[in-house]
Amino acid sequence: MWIGLVLALALGAAPPMKSLTFLTRDGCVNTPDMVNNVEDALTGMKLPHDYQFIDIGKLPKDDPRTGYPTPTILWKGKDIFGMSAPKPPYDVPS
Repeated sequence: MWIGLVLALALGAAPPMKSLTFLTRDGCVNTPDMVNNVEDALTGMKLPHDYQFIDIGKLPKDDPRTGYPTPTILWKGKDIFGMSAPKPPYDVPS
């Protein structure tokens, strides 16, 4: 449950979950496993599961989040693993 450790370090104690964003796209084969890991981590930390779940394919093309690979988890707009924010032009994510 590596995601639990990362989330615990990134989130601290009882944060507002609206600051946690799960980015995915239609057909992302890694999303189901990552969702399970996030849900398990939140349950383990006794945090609510009301984070944002965003399909980047439905975002405007100029939204920087469209440049992230999927799945990606953002805390307060920053990748929890330290990936730099995408810069325009935004590549089609993989």
